[in-house]
Amino acid sequence: MSLMRAKPVVGASVVAEVELAKPHEAMGVREQQRKLARVFWPKAEAGFVARFAVLNLIGAALIAAAWAEGLLFKPFAADSSGMCYLITALFAWGLACCLRRDWQSVRWVGNALVYLGMVGTVLGLIITVSDLSADKAESFESFRQIVTSIYVGSGTALYTNLLACIGYLWLGTNAHLLARQEV
Repeated sequence: MSLMRAKPVVGASVVAEVELAKPHEAMGVREQQRKLARVFWPKAEAGFVARFAVLNLIGAALIAAAWAEGLLFKPFAADSSGMCYLITALFAWGLACCLRRDWQSVRWVGNALVYLGMVGTVLGLIITVSDLSADKAESFESFRQIVTSIYVGSGTALYTNLLACIGYLWLGTNAHLLARQEV
């Protein structure tokens, strides 16, 4: 969009000067940063932040109770594939998206958690089956190795699925109670 303005020049001649309307050139760097901050971190209203804090403090209390009972790190210790760490990081990103009110990303993270839980289950079954062999069933030591393989594989399968389900439910609760969104 351009604006035409007449400007008198020496000797009574008039030259048309074209000025392009570029508001981003006229604003300073600080103002651009504030506008970008409003886009990516919208101004939080006190009610939303309070509801988010209360809801997630309840979840933090449940995590503290799991830690006090010695249950918090069991999924990470039992998972030999590292999927539990990936699921936890993705969940943390989903919570940040809840705080930013980016409900589309929250929905994507929730769905990704469900799929990662299924992938973890299949990965755990693969770990279990990969160490099983009919040839090894002759001695007690080979039987012990088979049972260990089943334990490691089922730990990966069940704990990744458990963490993914908890993360999905937690994000879904945040989305529903904070914005009436479905994940």
